[in-house]
Amino acid sequence: MLCVNPASLSGGTGPLEPYFLASRLPGVFGADLIGTPSAPTPWLGYPGLYTAHCESSGGTNWLQVDATSIAGDQRWVVSQTLGPTWGLHLADINIALGNLVDLVRQQAAAYSD
Repeated sequence: MLCVNPASLSGGTGPLEPYFLASRLPGVFGADLIGTPSAPTPWLGYPGLYTAHCESSGGTNWLQVDATSIAGDQRWVVSQTLGPTWGLHLADINIALGNLVDLVRQQAAAYSD
C-alpha cells in the first residue's frame, strides 16, 4: 500500500480542504457520514478543520486524518462509520476534495504552459 498526502505531496503534514454535499448523502451510510447539514449552498467547506499526514506500521501505509481542535468550533467532524478497518473510507474523496481540485488545476496549468 502507498500513501500520498494530497495536502502535502512532498511529505509531512498539511491542511485538508474538505467539501461535503449540503444534503444527506445517498445510500445506506449517507446519514451516518455527515448527518443532515443545512446550508443555502449545495456544498459545505470545512477550512482549517482537518490535517493529514502519511503513517506506516506493520507493513501498511495510510493517510492519517486528524481533526484540528479549535475552541468553540461547532462544525461536524467525520468519524469511522464502518469501524477501524474501514476508517474514513466513506469520506476519502470529500475530505480532500479541495486539495484534489487544486492539484488538478495546477497540473492543467503546468501542462498548458
